Amino acid sequence: MGKQGSPRSPRPDVVDVKDYQTRNSECLPGSDPILGRRLSGGDNNWKSKVALLHDLKHEYGKLGSCKAVYVGKRHLWFRKHVKSIVFMFALMGSLFLLDSFLVSLFDSINLQNSSSSRTSSDLKGGRTAHGNEEEPPVQMYGRLQNLAYSALAEKELKQEPSNFWEEPWKASLWKPCADRKESKKLGQPDKNNGYIMVSANGGLNQQRVAICNAVALASLLNATLVLPRFLYSNVWKDPSQFGDIYQEEYFVNVMKDEVNIIKELPSHLKSLDIEAIGSLITDADIVKEAKPIDYLTKVLPLLLQNGVVHLLGFGNRLGFDPLPARLQKLRCKCNFHALKFVPKIQEAGSLLIRRIRKYDAAQRMLDKQLVGDFLPGSPSKKHDSERGPSKYLALHLRFEVDMIAYSLCDFGGGEKEKRELQAYRESHFPLLIERLKHSKSISSSELRNLGRCPLTPEEAALVLAGLGFKRGTYIYLASSRIYGGKSRMLSFTSLYPNLVTKETLLTPSELAPFRNFSSQLAALDFIACATADVFAMTDSGSQLSSLVSGFRTYYGGGHAPTLRPNKKRLAAILSENSTIGWNSFEDRVRNMIEEGQSVFIRGYGRSIYRQPRSPECMCRTH
Repeated sequence: MGKQGSPRSPRPDVVDVKDYQTRNSECLPGSDPILGRRLSGGDNNWKSKVALLHDLKHEYGKLGSCKAVYVGKRHLWFRKHVKSIVFMFALMGSLFLLDSFLVSLFDSINLQNSSSSRTSSDLKGGRTAHGNEEEPPVQMYGRLQNLAYSALAEKELKQEPSNFWEEPWKASLWKPCADRKESKKLGQPDKNNGYIMVSANGGLNQQRVAICNAVALASLLNATLVLPRFLYSNVWKDPSQFGDIYQEEYFVNVMKDEVNIIKELPSHLKSLDIEAIGSLITDADIVKEAKPIDYLTKVLPLLLQNGVVHLLGFGNRLGFDPLPARLQKLRCKCNFHALKFVPKIQEAGSLLIRRIRKYDAAQRMLDKQLVGDFLPGSPSKKHDSERGPSKYLALHLRFEVDMIAYSLCDFGGGEKEKRELQAYRESHFPLLIERLKHSKSISSSELRNLGRCPLTPEEAALVLAGLGFKRGTYIYLASSRIYGGKSRMLSFTSLYPNLVTKETLLTPSELAPFRNFSSQLAALDFIACATADVFAMTDSGSQLSSLVSGFRTYYGGGHAPTLRPNKKRLAAILSENSTIGWNSFEDRVRNMIEEGQSVFIRGYGRSIYRQPRSPECMCRTH
């Protein structure tokens, strides 16, 4: 973060997903007008099509009966009129095919019309990544899209639920226990070696990791930790500090038995020029992969000499194996138990959950951990307890302009898109451009086959369809800055129109306290994703996806599945777009996801925040 060449540089304005979402009071069960703000994907036409298919089957049944009567009683009459009967069947089949074509056409037209209905009010003078003109839909896998559309229609008739709403049964054998009391309490050391100050960079999730790594460092050096501060970033443009996002007193109290944490540096040390006395430590002084021994040999002497050290830009440090078990346990306890969002964020997060579920009670431990008492233990309305909550899937779709520009991949947008992405690279990633001049070029198809290309909205929709999620599935989209806006999302919403975001679930007045605070808005996405019935990611390297999936593993009780596509395997499947049958596509996509859901103990070198199934973090029951 903040380094030249990083794919997290400032982004040009792009169209938010909310720009093409419209009001529809029948979006979710009931008639909540707030939940009604979603894409109108032609559901009425879809339902008419399904109903027509039922009617035709009914008519065929009646005609079959009539045919049997005529064969039995008036055989000669049937032979005389057989051509007319065959013609009638052919005519009805042609009409059905024509109707299917027209419905599909009108679905597309309705979606485009609805997606543009709010653009003028939502953009407020902004511009899209492609300018203000209307862009045609971008589609790379037209044949598979058509197969998916037909498969979803068939599933609507069969009423078969996807089996990916649940985790493998072995997941339920692991329970949270990072906060368990040791039989022999170690406690804090008698001697305090000094004070550690940490200034964390990045966004919400990078800062969260830095906080918990700082706790481990303070324990390692027998030091007192000053409540970490967050650096202001020209990318995130958020002045929020620790107390604006997390509950300070709660954090200090949860960690007090292991690490002493104070809110401010003691007054006798405030006047010190930290840099002048040599106690300022930057990322250049301590490499990312530094081991505990490196901190003991390089940082501890400065701490003992000056009484204070300041780690500036403390990012993903002290997070690599080998790490003593007690430090790993501290990192787990900090991440999963000590960091609670402030009430303002918890309350808004509970509104998101209530409105998409149409249910106002906590469902499981995940809900209580993230929003506290803002979701009661039992529903307040009788019909809630009778009907139960609506299920939803949360999707973290990483398709921002900086990410796709840095990838060097082709996303089917033609020459105009290529020129735009190249211009963005030259403006924001000069080191990348310089490196490309002295390295062997790799084609976009090679990059995709290697699994290095971000998934497009179209590819994400095809994966969900291959896993058997129905067209009517309600999908919460985390982070709505999708490059290409409406033209990119059309291929997704034509298959899954029930798409909602925090901007459509909350009213403008409810969102107002979070405007211009990107980390606080990201916290709302964190809550909605972590508490979802299913969480799907498109980039396993994303910090948000890693932390959310770890939180679901820790508190999900084996009932919080996470879907992790393997981009390399998926690229191989999609490369057969022109020939692969839908059944084969489904089988291969499902095998890919099932392998990613395997239950195993955290491997060496794997992040304990993402994979907490380890003796230091979770306990296995028998």
